[in-house]
Amino acid sequence: MDKRNAAGGLMQKSKVLLLAAGITAGSLMAWNAFGGQPLNKPAFAAGTENAVMNTVAVTGTGKVSVAPDIAYVSAGVSVTAKTAKEAQAGAAKKYDAVRKALTGTFGVAEKDLKTTNYSVQPQYRYTDKEGQVLTGYTAVQDIQISYRNIDKTGDLVDGLAAAGANRINNISFGTEKGDAYTQQALQKAVEAAKVKAMTLAQASGRTLGEVVSISENGAQVVQPVIERAQMKMAAASDSSANTVVDAGEVDVTSDITVLFSLK
Repeated sequence: MDKRNAAGGLMQKSKVLLLAAGITAGSLMAWNAFGGQPLNKPAFAAGTENAVMNTVAVTGTGKVSVAPDIAYVSAGVSVTAKTAKEAQAGAAKKYDAVRKALTGTFGVAEKDLKTTNYSVQPQYRYTDKEGQVLTGYTAVQDIQISYRNIDKTGDLVDGLAAAGANRINNISFGTEKGDAYTQQALQKAVEAAKVKAMTLAQASGRTLGEVVSISENGAQVVQPVIERAQMKMAAASDSSANTVVDAGEVDVTSDITVLFSLK
């Protein structure tokens, strides 16, 4: 009986030793399969880290300054009367005269005229004795004019005033060739990014490699604007002089981010 128990114990110990040996062999095979790295760490992690370390990311800005080819004039009429109906009728009459001058005298197409504001507001007077007293109504109608004869923008402003427009809000200048100018700005942005990356590579004792990725951060068209206050100051200096409007330049900018490899 003791001999059988002893033999059974030896057999159990042998099975445990064989199982342990099998687990150890499997672990070694898995270790070798993953290049000697721990099983819970991706095999490609080291390569990815090296790839990231061997790059440089820079931003580049390109700018193109061009003469504007279109003016946007915001003007309007304002009429105050005792009743809202009278104010509306007066504004409508003035507005119609302004539109006829634009389409007739200045040859502005209907598609280049856009109503941007229309309002009728009550007007009040306040006194200590009577408090707030209704004095009438003011009707306002504003229009935006797209005008391509840039050199005649000052004449257009004078013509609007002569036709009955008593609101000249502002004038801005832009370009209708924004896409073409944006492409030029993008090319300059890429060149600027490359110069910056080369400087960084040389400073760190490396050589600039190929472009890994490139992304556009956005483009912007900066339009010069002449405000109403500026035009009033010019008119006050000499009431008999014609309005002179300086268009200046339109700036088109593009921003990009470029990732270069390093050698």
